[in-house]
Amino acid sequence: MALCAPAPAHAAHTTLGSVGVDLDLAAGLREVVEADRSVTHERTLAWARTRAALAFTNWLRFDSTTVVTNGGPTMLATSGGVYNWNDTFQELSPGVDFEEAYVDLLLPALDLRLGKQRVAWGKLDRTQPNDLVNPRSYLDPFLQEESEQKLGVPAVQASYYLPATWRVPDESRVTLVWVPRYVPYRFPRASCDAVGGRSQCSIERWFPPAAVPPGTFTVSLPPGASPSTLSVPLSFRVHNASPPAWRIDNSELAVRYSALLRQGEFAAYYFHGFDLHPAFLLQAEALGEPDPSPGNPTGVANLRGATMVSPAFKQIDAWGADVAFAFGRFTVRAEGAFVHGRPFSPDLRRLITDPAVIVAQIPDILGALAGGAGQVPVALPPSVVVRDAVEWGVGADWTSNGYVALLQLNQTDVLNNDADLLIKDTETRVLGSLRKDFLSDVLQAQLIAVYGISSDYTMLRPRVRYRFSDAVTAEAGYLFIAGRSNSLVGQFKHNDEGWLRIECRI
Repeated sequence: MALCAPAPAHAAHTTLGSVGVDLDLAAGLREVVEADRSVTHERTLAWARTRAALAFTNWLRFDSTTVVTNGGPTMLATSGGVYNWNDTFQELSPGVDFEEAYVDLLLPALDLRLGKQRVAWGKLDRTQPNDLVNPRSYLDPFLQEESEQKLGVPAVQASYYLPATWRVPDESRVTLVWVPRYVPYRFPRASCDAVGGRSQCSIERWFPPAAVPPGTFTVSLPPGASPSTLSVPLSFRVHNASPPAWRIDNSELAVRYSALLRQGEFAAYYFHGFDLHPAFLLQAEALGEPDPSPGNPTGVANLRGATMVSPAFKQIDAWGADVAFAFGRFTVRAEGAFVHGRPFSPDLRRLITDPAVIVAQIPDILGALAGGAGQVPVALPPSVVVRDAVEWGVGADWTSNGYVALLQLNQTDVLNNDADLLIKDTETRVLGSLRKDFLSDVLQAQLIAVYGISSDYTMLRPRVRYRFSDAVTAEAGYLFIAGRSNSLVGQFKHNDEGWLRIECRI
């Protein structure tokens, strides 16, 4: 704080020859206190973000952002390094992420951007059905800001401003984004080993519990056997499946047309590429050695199971639109998209214990293991189903006397579905946000609330920010989660936490 206090709030500006240089460095610390002391304690998170912008001419610029992190929720990180473009399950401490690095070419009617970049499309808050270009990081899903969760992707972005002589709406612009190389979403690690008949797990606290199978599975033994059932330990691990190969047919294309419409804005979208919503493939196998001794009713020694979760990458096509209008102190926004071929996952914990599918295979599995097979694949119910879906939402915000209030309704409609998914066929969520500035914007208080009507979960995130100076800001808050354990948010209900964060710009 002593170093930051005299620093200016704006980025440092200088010139190197004829090149204008803007540098901005922000650094901070965050300490988390878990409400449930049985949950693994996070380490102190230290981070630094550096932005460098070079203006070679008024039409040629370079911009880059790099973030370095150490500690935080990545308790299983055993090494440091640079985050790569291949692995879904990866965490580093210390870790370096080159978030963006691109060149801007600004011509009279055409803007061209080349390099690793993030694209922000859509009108709604936090959940935009048409914002499909950038995958997300789920290493710290609730405290990390939405813009920080986006992963930069290598892309070519071109925006063309249509001539007014074409008699099109004002500010008509067509934007095309081509991503030649898919970058997968990012998740923390998890693993469980079957040791001494029990499952011993190392799971990050923000790894989704709905993706972790149970530690044991009960096997019914032949009639007359004693005991009549046997508890089989299950191991579990995550596997980084290779992302789609770098080919033209695996590239992604996004198109946006936007314009002004009287007192508002509207846009239309098309996207073809890999869905940024995570989906996981669950596989299982039975392992054991032959044991023909009379006292063993299964004929198998060291009977155990192994499960593995890997990411499922599926291509989608999406068509959508959004609109926003301002009415005095109110702004009303609406957005929607039809998605063809979106992958969805059920609660993976249920697939292992589904008697309709698993129990019927047990005699054949035991027979194969008793015959010396060593390991036998287990056929599970589908862990990924592909369905068409409609995503839509409406919202309104209001500003007055330092208050900013937002109310938004989002809904996901899974069409023609007959599978039991982690979300409901009609998943409705309400988002509310209330912010108030005090003391000439020195003090800010905010409450964010999300309620899943269909799945019955609640997330509350109150926080207070105090600006000591233009360079130093402190923040304190609390994260509260409640709801059904078989829901997207409710599965984290044991992870309530408070936090204290301090940030300075140098």
